[in-house]
Amino acid sequence: MGNQYSLSSCVLVNPQLPTANLFDAKGNFLRPVKLPLKAAELMLEEEPGHVISPAEDLRRTGRYSAMRAEDDLVAKKVYFLVPMSRVNRKISDSDMEIVKSATLKKKKSKNSSRVSPAMVATAAAEEELEGSVVVSSVFEEIGNDIASEGFNLGRPIGNNRLWKPVLETISES
Repeated sequence: MGNQYSLSSCVLVNPQLPTANLFDAKGNFLRPVKLPLKAAELMLEEEPGHVISPAEDLRRTGRYSAMRAEDDLVAKKVYFLVPMSRVNRKISDSDMEIVKSATLKKKKSKNSSRVSPAMVATAAAEEELEGSVVVSSVFEEIGNDIASEGFNLGRPIGNNRLWKPVLETISES
């Protein structure tokens, strides 16, 4: 009798199996994918004529790329199901926004503080008044430096050198 209880308590069930998220090319969430899984297995399960493209590669390169068939999917990553006709093409701006919105990690916010509406209204009015005062005081402080030194921003930004061609005379013989 005691053995039955000890056997059942030793079996652990992990409800949080590693998964990856799969989206279609339009940004619609298709399903979570249970891992471990190869890209080829997922392509066979989903629509034919589509390839798997990792969202990280889409954001980094700006082009649709296909995963190799033997590549493993990684947990907690986002993958897109893309038609084969789009492979190696540049991503449009609207599609890039879809990729960015799908890969955004939601931040956990702490709702431990409460703010009354009256405090918000007075704080907004104070910010409007302080903003104009701060700007004018900053210009007063900087104005003296600008008058004495000019607009010296220090080292030039970037590596931009002007091209100065050397013009030599060409003698005709």
